[in-house]
Amino acid sequence: MLCVVALVVFGVMGIFSATHRALAREAFDCTFRMATLRPCDTGFDQKIKGKIVGKVFKKSPKAAGLIHKNYKVVSWCFTILFFGSMIYTGYGAYNLLAFGTCDPTDPTNCVFNPQDPSASVCPFHDYDLSLSAETVGYFRMVNEEPRPFAYFFGATWCPHCGWEKPIFTRVSQKFPSVTTHIIEVDLEPDHPEIATFKHYSPLGNIPIVILGGKYYRIGAGEALGEETEELLLTALFCKISGNEASDCSEPEVQAYISQL
Repeated sequence: MLCVVALVVFGVMGIFSATHRALAREAFDCTFRMATLRPCDTGFDQKIKGKIVGKVFKKSPKAAGLIHKNYKVVSWCFTILFFGSMIYTGYGAYNLLAFGTCDPTDPTNCVFNPQDPSASVCPFHDYDLSLSAETVGYFRMVNEEPRPFAYFFGATWCPHCGWEKPIFTRVSQKFPSVTTHIIEVDLEPDHPEIATFKHYSPLGNIPIVILGGKYYRIGAGEALGEETEELLLTALFCKISGNEASDCSEPEVQAYISQL
């Protein structure tokens, strides 16, 4: 099976080297015969086996003996690892082009982080516990008077946005005096309010909830649970709307309001 890997490797190296072009031709012939259920009779497979065993023998004769005895198993393992890494590399390249980072689940794992402020990354939790004295439910507070508007910025492909959006929508419908914007940044990249998104989330991290210009949080409230998240959002809406909804008088909601 290593002739399949050799075909890819020598095919690329053959672009720059005549020696490797010859090996690539042998690898192609061997691979073609295998694909048509015929044995590889070019000796290429044995040539690769000999090179591998010879290299290992210089370091460890015992390991070389094991490879020689179990060559088919070793070749299958290398082939699976090779194509697995190729698939994973391709997946990373797709994420980099589509989402601006090779790992949208945790951008810090990728050396290529998004530079475009309009790029969006999900999930991302900007939960800084050192700010706990200034926040409720990981919401950060800005030093300004709250105004009656609310924003939810997410994306259709983001699972954490999908978790947060229906809760935000359900709560916002109880407060008709609050102007609410629910914006999917992948569907509406030119929305007039994208400037607001960039202001509060300059790296493009989603989801982000902004309430009254005073409270905002980057990241979903999944760590809190759906029930707690709904109570918290209700309290925040009450705060920016002047306790408009009847739910604002509920003891659980009042407990959160007292902390804002």
